[in-house]
Amino acid sequence: MVAAMATLSGATPEMDGIAEMAGESIEGWLKEYEGYRGLLVFSDNESGRSRVITLWDSHEDEQRARVSRAAMRDQLATTIGYTVEAFEVYDVPVFDFVGLDAAGT
Repeated sequence: MVAAMATLSGATPEMDGIAEMAGESIEGWLKEYEGYRGLLVFSDNESGRSRVITLWDSHEDEQRARVSRAAMRDQLATTIGYTVEAFEVYDVPVFDFVGLDAAGT
């Protein structure tokens, strides 16, 4: 498993709501990519930062989708007034989720 993480910054009063809306708008689109396995969005109102993590079966799957994901990410960031600070890719040696929905139930 591979995780691609983008760090974005831009203080907005409703950061959590914006992060949720952005996640909903791109999740369906991401599901069309081979090897896509999930999306996590973290937001920190205090620091004005968000992290968007996509999960992939392999480095090859992540790499094939990278250019179009970057274009979508950059367009979305510009639209909501954010700046993309960093982009990193990690191996995920441990991955264990209990069947939760977005509300954590």
